[in-house]
Amino acid sequence: MVKSKITTIVVNYPENQAPTWVEPRDYKPYRFGLGKLSKNPLVAICMNPSAARDETSDRTVNRVIAASQKLGYDGWVVFNTYPERATDAVNMDEFDAGLSQENVEVIRDFLVENGITEVWGAWGNLKYEALKQGRDAILEVLAEQDIKVFHFAPPTKAGNPRHPLYLKVEAERKRYL
Repeated sequence: MVKSKITTIVVNYPENQAPTWVEPRDYKPYRFGLGKLSKNPLVAICMNPSAARDETSDRTVNRVIAASQKLGYDGWVVFNTYPERATDAVNMDEFDAGLSQENVEVIRDFLVENGITEVWGAWGNLKYEALKQGRDAILEVLAEQDIKVFHFAPPTKAGNPRHPLYLKVEAERKRYL
């Protein structure tokens, strides 16, 4: 029997916060994006997806939703540095350049089509090459599109923006890029 890379622990979305957009729509071992679309969504770029999908959430996504509400956004969107689903990144497969490129294209297209000018860097310390390569490719696109990256203080000791599970969201933001 093959053990799943995804936790079986799922949570419900907060009331009226279920996603209206999931890419890809059908469940796959990867996810490019997930969110409740709106005129002014909080866009977060996290590490890699876990259990959240159209019907059930996970703790990270619910933290992003809570931050969006606290900060006065009318929606939320979660992207990841790399799209492979794994609750613990140690269980990810080797880097897939094609999958990473498709992830970057979905992110770029969404940000440009929706006029997004800033995103929340929320990936934490990245220990695995797939996550680092994905982040670097996304940062290139953000720089090309003049999209700013912010985070909530303090950063990790390594200087990275903290993951949503490990920080207190405050109104004060710090510029990452």
